[in-house]
Amino acid sequence: MEKIAADKAAQEYWGNYFREYGKMWVRDIPRRIKTAMVRTKDLSVKTAEGNVAPLAHSISDEGNISVEAAFTGKLDDKDAHVLITAEFNGEGRMQKFEATRIA
Repeated sequence: MEKIAADKAAQEYWGNYFREYGKMWVRDIPRRIKTAMVRTKDLSVKTAEGNVAPLAHSISDEGNISVEAAFTGKLDDKDAHVLITAEFNGEGRMQKFEATRIA
């Protein structure tokens, strides 16, 4: 099994912008998003194998981070592309998740 957190540019951006906090996000976000993809009724799939590329969208005054991400890979062994919006609280717990399959 191969684990890819994010591309190098995304890792550098998050690390430079948010320092250690940013490094934590690029490490954990893809894993959490893949798990949520399997659990959501939006996609109705059992497996998600591929890469998630997260991008910062916004940080609220309360410290919640809203993330937009792109997934490219296989859902239930079929090629897929998915756009994702997720919101995490300051403790890293996912508060909202929306996924839209585009291919």
